[in-house]
Amino acid sequence: MDLLDLLKLVVRRWYVAVPIVIVTLAAAVALGSAIQPEYKTAATVMLVPPTTSAAAPANGATPAPGNPWLRIGEVQMAQAVQISASSSESRQTVVAAGGDDAYEITLVTRSSIMTIEVSSDTSAKALATVEAATKLINDEVVAQQAKYKPKAGESITTQVLDPGLNVTPSRSNVLRAQIVVLAVGLLLMAAVVVAYDAIARRRLTARVNNRAGLRANATAGSAAVEQRRPQPPLAKAVGPVNKPVAVPGREPEPGDEQEPADATQVIRINSTPVTANGHSSGGNPQQVSADFVRAPETDDTILLTAVRTPRPEDNHQ
Repeated sequence: MDLLDLLKLVVRRWYVAVPIVIVTLAAAVALGSAIQPEYKTAATVMLVPPTTSAAAPANGATPAPGNPWLRIGEVQMAQAVQISASSSESRQTVVAAGGDDAYEITLVTRSSIMTIEVSSDTSAKALATVEAATKLINDEVVAQQAKYKPKAGESITTQVLDPGLNVTPSRSNVLRAQIVVLAVGLLLMAAVVVAYDAIARRRLTARVNNRAGLRANATAGSAAVEQRRPQPPLAKAVGPVNKPVAVPGREPEPGDEQEPADATQVIRINSTPVTANGHSSGGNPQQVSADFVRAPETDDTILLTAVRTPRPEDNHQ
């Protein structure tokens, strides 16, 4: 899953992501209100070479030992002082002077200029820290050369370019804390959305499979019941086909039963003649009952046979 897929998933599951985002924003705002801003300042110190040069030895005389830092140079001495002033012992000295141990000493590239960056929780403590660190650098430069007992004007000194008295509040620590809270909240939101989507998909798949299984079981049960159901018996004959019509004063002829049907059709249900319009024919009708009928216990399907009703002119023949 790439970032685009994750964004689409978050949009689709917005009802899960939105509450987490709201809680994260509220936590970031609350944390920003609870954390106090920092107070920062910076001082700049430069190492200055000696103002006079060492006297040249007399003819044939051996040169007197002098200050080796003059041959090493101010840049290398600035690097040595940076290391010494950043040690734990030097930080304890600054703390004892009323400052804070949260300071950093950096060097300007290819120069003997050192920058002291101070960060503290109060303005007074930041000012005390920068003053103590500046004094520590000056003392360290003097101590590094004191063992060689340089003459006046033959030693490296320090010059303060910026004492760092301009202390300003900074909310960078608050911003860093809020960024951390937001990052953690977004990661948590992404993890919760992915987990919720996986659980939802799994439940949906299980529900679909259950429905498909129930449907298959129902189909199989219906087929089994249909196979076990007894088949209805065949239709049984209930009377002759096209029974000849009896006419008073006239003998029935073979052709009477072959004439086309144009009269009312009747059916016989439970041995009772009934006309096609639903009324009982009564008496001894001159119609013929149905040819075949299903057994009463299975079905009421009836096969009808149309017959002819005698007409008045048939009686005068």
